[in-house]
Amino acid sequence: MFRTLLVSAAIALAPLPALAGPEAEALIAGAAADMADPVKGEEAFTRSIDVAAVARFALGKHARRVSADEQARFTEALSHFLADTFRDNADTFREAEIAVLGSKDRSPSDSIVETRVTPKGEDPMMVRWRVIEREGQWRVVDVEVLGLWLAIEQRAQIAAILDRPRATIDDAIAALS
Repeated sequence: MFRTLLVSAAIALAPLPALAGPEAEALIAGAAADMADPVKGEEAFTRSIDVAAVARFALGKHARRVSADEQARFTEALSHFLADTFRDNADTFREAEIAVLGSKDRSPSDSIVETRVTPKGEDPMMVRWRVIEREGQWRVVDVEVLGLWLAIEQRAQIAAILDRPRATIDDAIAALS
């Protein structure tokens, strides 16, 4: 009985792992406020994303077979693709009410932040943001909208292109245009 009490006390006093939630939520709350602003929106969106990490993820197993130059060109094309996608959907965020509902920590440096986006005059939708901390900076690496994780979807599409015989990185880059 005494041993159980000591073990219980030791567990209760053990330091808890750092929680990613508050910092991850702050990143999304700040970016969301700026994304709703017609002037700051696109810049806030691109500033909050770790495009290089998303590009490596999107290339998947093919990242090992492309040169540094090819990876840089792909990353640049993906950056333009993401900016264009934001522009195409900017009305969804413009003047929208974006509320951070909470987060689920996957680790001290990896969190999923859940938001409710209510575009002006439309029904609310849930948007989840996967954010990762690297070198002291939190950045978005994926976004789930309408049940689809965009980076995961992009990875599947790029793999389908690069898995074809004689496919090159230029084929993947062209698909982003």
